[in-house]
Amino acid sequence: MTASNFYCKGSDTIMITKSNTLVEAGYDLTMAEHDLMTLAINKIHKQQTGSKQVMITAKEFAAANQVSDIYAYKTLKDTAQTLGEKKLKFTLYRDLSIISDKEDDKLSVLKPPHNNFTTLRAEYNWLQGISYQDQQGYLLLHFSDPLAFLIEHTGKAYTKYDYVKTVAFTGASSKRIYELITKWQKLGSTPEMSVFEWKDLFGVADKYPKVAEFRRRILDPAIEQINQQGDFKLEIVPIKAGRNITHFRIDIKVKRKSDTAEANNDIVNKTLHLLTASQASTFAVKLANDANFGSNFARSGEAMSAFISRITEELQRDHNKVTLYMPYLTRLGFKF
Repeated sequence: MTASNFYCKGSDTIMITKSNTLVEAGYDLTMAEHDLMTLAINKIHKQQTGSKQVMITAKEFAAANQVSDIYAYKTLKDTAQTLGEKKLKFTLYRDLSIISDKEDDKLSVLKPPHNNFTTLRAEYNWLQGISYQDQQGYLLLHFSDPLAFLIEHTGKAYTKYDYVKTVAFTGASSKRIYELITKWQKLGSTPEMSVFEWKDLFGVADKYPKVAEFRRRILDPAIEQINQQGDFKLEIVPIKAGRNITHFRIDIKVKRKSDTAEANNDIVNKTLHLLTASQASTFAVKLANDANFGSNFARSGEAMSAFISRITEELQRDHNKVTLYMPYLTRLGFKF
């Protein structure tokens, strides 16, 4: 079993290293499930134990995601009941030029530099098993063989980014697109992908039959949040065949350090000003009734009235809380 203190409170950065194949895989995880798997995959990769099992504690999850221990305990317990059935789709390359009795020797996460290969596109479980220890508050994840293969070969092609910069995002789609554009940032845009490929990426191939609805529900909110975060300026570009949108790509502008610093300073200057009593009262109600906000910050067993009262007080007294809540406040219409 791996050590339990890999992620600690107060970390300024948490550098994630994730296989490009996983970044571009198709799956539908909740935000909590995505966060958990990202932290677990990164932990086992960095520790290089050769094991397929990794432990994530509630305290680690709380520290990495800047949430309370109580919320982290509940999240791990809830996730233990759902994650075992979740699946992912990805492509591997089978190099036919390699002569070996071992099938794994022929498989690669990289496209071979020749045409003598076949592709394997299949659906797998993330995990072979998952267990939750209630008293001590930890999950023990046993990765499936295909996922363990991807983790083992992460060094061949990977994306690296700071997890802390994604903590304030309020949806799994924002986190996924952030990973994707981090992978493609040097080229200035993602590849053009069909609407079906985009939907498959998010595991919603059988949802949102109208392109406009898919864009409104999945793509646009994620682009908006990432633009507000400040590292990138993104623009989604629709490609049409006749009058119908058939493909999308995302154009990526990496902001200069001076631009990012200016944006960050602007955020800091804004959050130095606490909310007035009237503002706090109004937006505490809006925040408490926002599903994404509540799933992150409501305490286990906390009544709605107590939740609203606590948020109202924090918005008037705690600069750090105002900073943490700012993406949600902005989305709900708050302006200084």
